[in-house]
Amino acid sequence: MRNDTINDEDRRQWIENDEGLYNWKRSTRLPMRQFIRENRAEIDACIRNVRDGRKPAHYLAYGG
Repeated sequence: MRNDTINDEDRRQWIENDEGLYNWKRSTRLPMRQFIRENRAEIDACIRNVRDGRKPAHYLAYGG
């Protein structure tokens, strides 16, 4: 069984490197920690969609 945990540092790195997540975070004007705290489940779903091959990278920005 694969370790499927995502911590806040992983989330921060994904937000900084995925254009869709980055744009979403910027649009809220929240500090990074607060954005992650308030949107943890949605962020994790986006990460898993890309990581598991269900969606292409940056799909929040470009569709897919």
